[in-house]
Amino acid sequence: MNWAPVAQAAYPDAPIRLIIAFPGGSSEAQGRILAQALGKYLGQPVIVQAQPGAGGNIAAAYVAKSRGDGYTILLGSNTFFETNPLMYRDIGYDLKDLKPVSTLSEQTYVLAVRPSLPIHSVQELIVYAQKNPGKLTNATAGSGSPVALAGMEFSARAGVRFLDVPYKGGGEDTMAVLSGFADLEFSGVTDVAAHVDAGKLRALAVTSKARAKRLPDVPTVAESGVAGYEFTTWNAVFVPTSTPAPIVERLHAAIVSALNEPEVQSRFEQIGFVPVSSTGEAAARRIATESAEWRSLFKQTGVTPN
Repeated sequence: MNWAPVAQAAYPDAPIRLIIAFPGGSSEAQGRILAQALGKYLGQPVIVQAQPGAGGNIAAAYVAKSRGDGYTILLGSNTFFETNPLMYRDIGYDLKDLKPVSTLSEQTYVLAVRPSLPIHSVQELIVYAQKNPGKLTNATAGSGSPVALAGMEFSARAGVRFLDVPYKGGGEDTMAVLSGFADLEFSGVTDVAAHVDAGKLRALAVTSKARAKRLPDVPTVAESGVAGYEFTTWNAVFVPTSTPAPIVERLHAAIVSALNEPEVQSRFEQIGFVPVSSTGEAAARRIATESAEWRSLFKQTGVTPN
């Protein structure tokens, strides 16, 4: 949807809405940290608003169809642009209607199972799954969500098959495993770390190349015998493409200032995110490169749009 150019006087002079796709978990926690910091640099309240569902498509479409005036912005994942178009026949908006302002963070995930399962390692999980194909239920935040993609790549590399069960957000999929409605999940560090400490979940591995600071005793998936496996996602702030350059520059400067704050960096790291800023152009180039890599994996695994 194209909007006429908006007046650029005194931006911002009203509250800003930061749209998130996955309420109830580390994604929302990150959004609230960012909103608080941005409010200080922009001089206006930044209100976090959830638009969950469809692996982030609903949130992305909401912002893509909003007026490009800088008052509705998206906290989105690279997966919205790289893999959702491969997972869904209709994502509900045109990719050209959104553009990145800056990257925000990178995130690693934890492969965790309910403790009542007789599984204590990645190799034991693989053996069990190969003997019982499709029996283990994997709680996700919806088809195309980062946690679902982490599981998809694991399945492809390990030669196993899970039964994916979609939920609306990170908090719901973790609760499903805690309550015994699902067997396992790939979830953000914050979503599972306290439960792992309490013995309510068993962490088998982390998905990144290096171990997570919050769970230093948990090996990586690659360390655990799945050669070549590495899965992280990165988040960014996006705006409608029609947003005027001065507004984008103002937002970019505020994001960079926020990410340079030691307190913001510390709070991000506590919930499993590594703060990383960039230009919007660099983020767009990264999306283009990684999109090609995902298309190759989807072709290899035979995944087709729903």
